[in-house]
Amino acid sequence: MKIAIVGGGTAGFVAALILKQTYPNYFVDIIKSDKIGTIGVGEGSTEHWREFMEFVGITNTDIITKCDATYKAGIRFENWSDKDYLQLVEGNYTAKYLDHHVLYSYLAAQEVDPIDLALPLSVGSEMYFVEENFDNVKDSVTSQYHFNTHKLNDFLSELSKTRGIRIYDDIIQEVNLDNNGNIDTIVGNTIYNYDFYVDCTGFSRLLIGKLGATWNSYSEHLKMNSAIVFPTENEDYPMWTLARAMDAGWMFRIPVWGRKGNGYIFDKNYTTPEQAKAEVEEYLGHTVDVAKHIEFDAGALDRPWINNCCAIGLSSAFVEPLEASSIGTSIQQSFLLAGRIFNYSQADIDIYNKNFNAIMENIRDFILLHYLTDRDDTPFWKDCKNIQLPESLKQHLEMFKNRMPINSDFGHLSDKVLFISMNYFIVMYALGLVDKKAIKKQFNSLPNDVKEYAKKAVTELLANIDKAPKLSHKTVITMIRELYK
Repeated sequence: MKIAIVGGGTAGFVAALILKQTYPNYFVDIIKSDKIGTIGVGEGSTEHWREFMEFVGITNTDIITKCDATYKAGIRFENWSDKDYLQLVEGNYTAKYLDHHVLYSYLAAQEVDPIDLALPLSVGSEMYFVEENFDNVKDSVTSQYHFNTHKLNDFLSELSKTRGIRIYDDIIQEVNLDNNGNIDTIVGNTIYNYDFYVDCTGFSRLLIGKLGATWNSYSEHLKMNSAIVFPTENEDYPMWTLARAMDAGWMFRIPVWGRKGNGYIFDKNYTTPEQAKAEVEEYLGHTVDVAKHIEFDAGALDRPWINNCCAIGLSSAFVEPLEASSIGTSIQQSFLLAGRIFNYSQADIDIYNKNFNAIMENIRDFILLHYLTDRDDTPFWKDCKNIQLPESLKQHLEMFKNRMPINSDFGHLSDKVLFISMNYFIVMYALGLVDKKAIKKQFNSLPNDVKEYAKKAVTELLANIDKAPKLSHKTVITMIRELYK
């Protein structure tokens, strides 16, 4: 089979590498233009990035040294409610000692705030580990990273070439269909003909837009529709993405090597780009140079796969950078496509689209969950109280208020949707949407040996944290860059 990935960017390279690794004998080409820039808003990954790295053979030190990456332990939510919290749901320390469900229910039962335990695992810019093998991604302290988007794309481009993926520099200007509604040829400076096309052209949706896909807007649920992005100098290296609630939305700060990537995601009905810039400058205490102003409509295609074309990445969906869902979605889409593209039928296409819709509804609901806060100090936050909730989110809120969520609550796609049990519990607990007495009662109903195990495991976890060497995040990254340059 001959496959064309049209468009570069992270989604295009991820799709190409996964497809080529799955089918080494397929011809996989990328057609992109260096004249067309990337959005470059998202510079953080979810834990799904590790699965991609392991599958295509990318090492931890590749990402650190070639992509200006730093480790990401989670997202610190600041100013969203009366108490800041860290969304930390995975990582070697917690996974080594205790199942998250037992951990959090035990702490809640002991009237210890579960979100407080996350902070000792990565306090400020300190790291509680010394790696013996920095190169092995499995030994990494976390499977999430912050990275420079442009350097990441340069690295993935060079890696693609070494895997036999050909890259053509061209701008596609014409898409031609055959009598059956399949894409026959695409035309730039050259006429290209392939068996299958992957649309990674971003918001332009150059290919899938010709095949009749419909955009389903999430605007009745997700209010964010604009963003300004800007770089700043990086003096400290926290192990988290900062998500700070602002007057008309929220601001992210992502520490990569040598700088921070920043953005203010807002609702243009409540502020302007100029006002957003002024609010950022007041918070930071210095002026900023806005690199881009982006407007978007949160939503997803009803059918990202039509005939011999599948849209992946921004071509298929976009919500907002909160929880860094974009790259994770591209990875999951690419794995789903790789599993069904061989001798595919309409049944494969239908199942893929159904699974994609479930992934996107999961993202929509989880992003919306963050806005169910008691904040009402600005018109934007007051109006958040009137957002219409999808039935799926209503059901989860009702269930998880009174018991710990479990992964099967998210259906048969719990291994493909991005946000599952512990993601929900941490945010709901932090926002006061959990009945603490009910969680305590649930834990106390467990067998005695399970409760004793939980007590022992938490004690061991905290003792090991106290004993572990403490190196600054910056020191560790510097060490890796020097050792593996």
